[in-house]
Amino acid sequence: MVLEDKNDATLQGFRKGHWCTLPLSQNFTMTKRFYKENQLWYIDLPEFIEAGLGNKNNLLMVDGADEFLDRISNWGTEVWISVDTEPFAEADYSLISHAYGKNQALLDQVGHAPVGYGMYYSVPEMNGHTLWLCPVTEYVFQGVYPRQIWVKVLQKGGAQN
Repeated sequence: MVLEDKNDATLQGFRKGHWCTLPLSQNFTMTKRFYKENQLWYIDLPEFIEAGLGNKNNLLMVDGADEFLDRISNWGTEVWISVDTEPFAEADYSLISHAYGKNQALLDQVGHAPVGYGMYYSVPEMNGHTLWLCPVTEYVFQGVYPRQIWVKVLQKGGAQN
């Protein structure tokens, strides 16, 4: 696993395929669906594939993100969440960015599409559980990794695996 401190000056300000944290002036609120197929979690983001930016393996949720989704879905196969880059009273979880990096061996093992980097987040409400988000996060948040993401579980569904 390669980890680098997000405050490293060499990482600040990269865009278009490189890590950058969200400026404080930008705010994003959205609803997203995640689903589990063949024991693997994916974000439901057909527009990413339709835009020719990658394939379904880019949408895999791995390296702690899968466990996070298992837990918030009560080990189901689908979950809808509301996410925001600003705190809101109804939020169930907060994700706090803390390290830039990736676990290449794990990505290869699960068949994730090739990526050069990602961002690790901790979840204080889950005793500091750590999860990794791939560069598709930058697509979702218009070119940046947010410093913090607040999450509200809206709907859980599907049979348990």
